[in-house]
Amino acid sequence: MRNSTAKKSVIVTTLLSALFFCFILVLGSLSPLADSGPNVNTFGSVGMWLSLGMILFLYLLPLAFYLLGMRFLKFVMAAFCSIGLLIAASTLLLMPALFLFGLEDFLGNLASIIGVMISCLGLLITNIVWFVAAFKRPSATVQESV
Repeated sequence: MRNSTAKKSVIVTTLLSALFFCFILVLGSLSPLADSGPNVNTFGSVGMWLSLGMILFLYLLPLAFYLLGMRFLKFVMAAFCSIGLLIAASTLLLMPALFLFGLEDFLGNLASIIGVMISCLGLLITNIVWFVAAFKRPSATVQESV
């Protein structure tokens, strides 16, 4: 019983994490960051769609193999989750810093900046919950210990 509940929790949190990461990419392509350099994805560009496809591939392929019974892929997914935590935390700290240090382009796009920050916060929370769901030890009940 515990195994299927844990598996469902891993599935749901992995899909939520993928969704939040995709939100960050899309909202980031709508923010002023999309105009910050020559190699940045703008909304609707081929690069943005390739980035979304790559993220979904990197989330869904290990998840599919995990669902097929390859439990060791939980550790591969944990590595990707750690990278997602790092990206979300650094972006969450970067966005207000860019806004506060006077970049004029950011003043008119406050909604997209807030959207990116909310998505980063959602990704942070979801990835922390993923670690709890994936690596939580089954608790022994009173009847099992007797």
